[in-house]
Amino acid sequence: QMSKSTGNFLTLTQAVDKFSADGMRLALADAGDTVEDANFVEAMADAGILRLYTWVEWVKEMIVNRDSLRSGPANTFNDRVFASEMNAGIMKTDQNYEK
Repeated sequence: QMSKSTGNFLTLTQAVDKFSADGMRLALADAGDTVEDANFVEAMADAGILRLYTWVEWVKEMIVNRDSLRSGPANTFNDRVFASEMNAGIMKTDQNYEK
């Protein structure tokens, strides 16, 4: 937990400068969702930034190599399972928004 008296307190501007807005979002999302005080962990913010960087690098690699990816009709069993799961997720999301 952050506290001015223990010296580990960061203002929002300092935290965003140190971890980026996305790093802060990830760390705060992981800080806890119970009724207890949130526990911000700097290691989680650092790990979040690393995951984002890794993901961006993977996307760049996929864009460069997109011609080597599979093309054609998506009609294999795995394609149908994936489409079914996506459609089920969309329907559940829509139902939850309606509620």
